[in-house]
Amino acid sequence: LKVGEQVVAIGCPGGLEFMDSVTYGVISGLNRVVSSDSDVKLIQTDAAINPGNSGGALVNAYGQVIGINAVKIASSSVEGMGFAIPISQAKPVIEDLITYGYVKGRPVIGISSRDVTEYMSKRQGWPVGVQVMSVQTGSGAEIAGLQQGDIITKADGKAVATVDELNKIKDSHKPGENLQLEVYKYETGLNASVTVKLAEERPEK
Repeated sequence: LKVGEQVVAIGCPGGLEFMDSVTYGVISGLNRVVSSDSDVKLIQTDAAINPGNSGGALVNAYGQVIGINAVKIASSSVEGMGFAIPISQAKPVIEDLITYGYVKGRPVIGISSRDVTEYMSKRQGWPVGVQVMSVQTGSGAEIAGLQQGDIITKADGKAVATVDELNKIKDSHKPGENLQLEVYKYETGLNASVTVKLAEERPEK
């Protein structure tokens, strides 16, 4: 792809009432990183992308799908900044969904969790971190002894203050690998080191 190439965005801006709408523009930039929490490098386009366009195709002048419309910057001071996931990154996900019904290779700890904010920390006397809200039966988390209420403060030796930070470290691993966690145990108030064997994330049957 080259900056300046003509593109068409297809989608349903505003909902089904305007389904199959087409907008026209150019590639404004390549390898754009929009979120600090994501390493995905996106295609930037000035073709109008609105809520409802997400998941639609970004197509080049030859009718080839080059991206999946994903996000726009919405601001009164900004116009024409939409972004699409490159098809080279989307295609492996699409192929896994077709073949297996889920995306292979995504690691999972086996918990649902929430952030422990500074306010919660001061109010409850807990450390800042990621609190376990539930533990999946038979998961690596359960086998490692994680329980509801426990607070994860470090992963692989790095402090974690949010679920996003924990997930970023977790996602650097593959299923079957171990994740080292430092945990504040809710029941005893003591700190513990646990090793969780990551499983592969699969849809519930």
